[in-house]
Amino acid sequence: MALTETIFCSLALSSILAQSNSPPTQGATDQNSRQIDDMARRLDALEKRNAELQGQVVELKSQNGEQWLTEERAAEVRELVKDVLADSATRTSLQSNGATAGWDNGFFIASPDNRFRLEIGGLVQARWVWSSQRAPYTADGIVPSSTQLTYDQTLNRTGFDVHNIELWAQGHVISPDIQYMLKGIFSNNSDTAQQPSTNGTNVGGFVGESTSGSFQLLDAWVRVNLTDDWSVRVGQFRAPYGREFLVLEQYQMAVDRSLVSLHYGMGYTQGLELEWLSNEARWRFSINDGGNDAIAGAGQVVGSEPLNSPWYEQQNIWGVTTRFDWKGSGGWAQFDQFTSPDGSEPGWLWGVAVNAQGTKPSEVNGQQQNVALSNSSDTNTWVGLTTDFTMQFGGASLFASAYYNYVESNAAYYRNSVNTTVPSTQTVNAGGVNALGFTLQASVYLAPKWEVFSRYEYMHLTASNADALTDTQVGNFLVDQGHVSILTTGLNYYIDGQDAKVTADFGYGFTPIYPSAATPSTGWRASESDEFVVRAQMQLLF
Repeated sequence: MALTETIFCSLALSSILAQSNSPPTQGATDQNSRQIDDMARRLDALEKRNAELQGQVVELKSQNGEQWLTEERAAEVRELVKDVLADSATRTSLQSNGATAGWDNGFFIASPDNRFRLEIGGLVQARWVWSSQRAPYTADGIVPSSTQLTYDQTLNRTGFDVHNIELWAQGHVISPDIQYMLKGIFSNNSDTAQQPSTNGTNVGGFVGESTSGSFQLLDAWVRVNLTDDWSVRVGQFRAPYGREFLVLEQYQMAVDRSLVSLHYGMGYTQGLELEWLSNEARWRFSINDGGNDAIAGAGQVVGSEPLNSPWYEQQNIWGVTTRFDWKGSGGWAQFDQFTSPDGSEPGWLWGVAVNAQGTKPSEVNGQQQNVALSNSSDTNTWVGLTTDFTMQFGGASLFASAYYNYVESNAAYYRNSVNTTVPSTQTVNAGGVNALGFTLQASVYLAPKWEVFSRYEYMHLTASNADALTDTQVGNFLVDQGHVSILTTGLNYYIDGQDAKVTADFGYGFTPIYPSAATPSTGWRASESDEFVVRAQMQLLF
């Protein structure tokens, strides 16, 4: 517009000047002079405006070069940006959204179309333990009947170990609906049960149910999502039974699980599991090889040990486990752990589970029963029932669980330290074995990263045919095994949530820790009353 006005003013000025060539009158001359002056002022103003615009053009050229951003050029730039963004979506990034590798609450590798995904993680729990007992646990007249048995004569034991070193890989293949998990643990060189000393002489130390000092398989399963609500899983997995064992090691409240859970929680199994999951309820049903028999420690009243065992060495002949959970409020993910941090969503969860199985130790081990102590059947039947209740308040939590086990133990045996699957010498009729226990646990946050907790646990074991077992090795774990009562109090310091955590606790035994309940890997050894255990643990989860 400024250029057009300049041309118009120039033409008008020329016309006026042409008219001035004719002889003007005095009035016409004055009018022409005023017009000329007005046009000159307007022309001067327009020239100044043009000069300003020219300066701006020069400045823009100096900043953007000599190429003007025309509409065609703008369209080309837009297409180029689209191409760059599309290409970047297929490249490696350190962000989880659309990335093919990086960190998303764990290291992962995935295909661009998300048909394949691999997540890699691990757990390190390094701990220090001090176990102190007032007096060693002793038993008279069991095996052999003329001697006194002492389980651990050292009153104080202390030291460091790395109790849980786990590595795992999980994810999905072909589709997010086909999932898998592989997990293993580097086991310690000694495991859970204690053997007694005879008249002060050590006859074996500790025995266990796993291959010590090796990399041991824990989880190995494949899950297929049939619908949004139904899925099926096959392989080796945690039996859908005790909630405390279903909560992973890294998400426990104390340094270790309660003795109640370790002995009555079934542990791992191998088999098939059907699951139905809705917003409020979860139901799991499993046909499996039974649970790990830790009811009486090394005194095997059931005789099943399915953890990574080949099919032809399974002592279990049938097994069924089912669990039902009802979530009154909250989300499922928050119940993967016991803690309830400040500001988190409140919620509550109730669960109940049943296990039933039959085992026949002689089918695998080839052991003949002791005729004097056995009845006509060499099959053991185990029926277990558990229920639990969890409340989370967003800064505090409450957990309670109870277990009842009944075993018709027609073929009980002792698991020795040389071969942990074969009975040593004989199977005997232990009769009806009743084992019950319960746990009560509470926690509260004192500050955003500091949490205190307390846990009480109780166990009791009886065998109806105990009087006939006084001359058998299994009798050492069944005769005179009374009440076990333990209180544990401690604190957690969450350096970075569960990924980096320090836990310390103090436990006190009000009663003797009987051989059937003793679990030295946790610090609790067979002892008379007034035993205490101090533990401190550093956890790194990655």
